[in-house]
Amino acid sequence: MKFLLCLFAVTLFTKGCNDADSNKETIKNAQDDISIQYKASSRGFYQDIKLSKAQLSYTNVRGGKVSVQQDMSSEDWNEIVQLLDKIDAEKLKSNYVNPDDLGRDAVIPATLTINYKENIVRNIEFGHGNPPKELTALVNKIQAMANAVDKP
Repeated sequence: MKFLLCLFAVTLFTKGCNDADSNKETIKNAQDDISIQYKASSRGFYQDIKLSKAQLSYTNVRGGKVSVQQDMSSEDWNEIVQLLDKIDAEKLKSNYVNPDDLGRDAVIPATLTINYKENIVRNIEFGHGNPPKELTALVNKIQAMANAVDKP
């Protein structure tokens, strides 16, 4: 995430330090380019949540058919961006789940992918419902938003 923070900083400073309106517009444009995907899957469970500034889409059916799409509220998106700022992208690349637990279905493997323009930050795997401490707040917020969606 520090990498993404550096990208934000470079983008902000290239537009001019003294122009406040320009800075606000740049931050707004940078937020438009962020998307997040949370995916958890095992033999009997499937969940795919995609977030962008515009919308949240949720599916629990394999094959990519979106079950629910909902417009993203600005309050929720701002909270997501604040949580993203606290995450170090380099820490996302480590594996947080015991391979033996995966082999005997003791945990549901989950992945979190953060896209910013052409940069993709993807962690290895962690247990669904038991994210690493670096991701706990973000994953809990994503899960809460998905649970609040009216499901068919």
